[in-house]
Amino acid sequence: MTEIKDLSNAFTETIKDTNLKEITVDISEILVDNLLEDGILKEIPIIGTILKLGKFTLNIKDHLFIKKIIYFISEIKEIAPEKRNELISKIDNSEQFRIKIGEKLLFIIDKCEDHIESEYVAKFFKAFLNEKMYYSDFLRCTSILQNIFIEDFEYFITFNPPEKKYSRANDWSEYLSEIDMNLINAGLLGREIGEINVRDQDDWKASEKYIVEGGKEYVYITDIGNLIREILK
Repeated sequence: MTEIKDLSNAFTETIKDTNLKEITVDISEILVDNLLEDGILKEIPIIGTILKLGKFTLNIKDHLFIKKIIYFISEIKEIAPEKRNELISKIDNSEQFRIKIGEKLLFIIDKCEDHIESEYVAKFFKAFLNEKMYYSDFLRCTSILQNIFIEDFEYFITFNPPEKKYSRANDWSEYLSEIDMNLINAGLLGREIGEINVRDQDDWKASEKYIVEGGKEYVYITDIGNLIREILK
């Protein structure tokens, strides 16, 4: 438990107050051990703490986690430390959120499959720091990202769907692809059934007494889906 607290505090210190301008994704492609020995990464609180807890030896998981951290902080480095400090402190001091941002980000980044997902998380967090989304939106975006196949997610970002996509004779098996269903399950697309109207049959010779109209199902991009597309495009 102490280790988690140390890592959380170190990460909070990193993203609040540290000058991150020298951190680039290129660093992650160089042998991390060499960078640590030279002190380039060692001075970053979160990485220095990982090294300390690892007793100066890093396993493969540590290396991969550091790579995800580097991709994350390199994305937000252009945000002034004062701005980062202000918004993060506001959330940390809020009674609404029980987990401090540093600890929450550690959980989120640790769950990322790779540095690509971590970079997307950073883009969402950067949007929060730039006040383009609320912190609760940031949490929703990261939850969606980590519960969908990454290729489906990237398809959603780039494709150009119609405003509403109608079903064919209410039979979704004839219309929706597997990707569509995955996007619906993730919360990026929504489904609705239109209004149903029932009226008397005008042709008294017809076998049907009533005519049923409407009731079409259609899919659409949800509000959070639109926000994600706006941020990532």
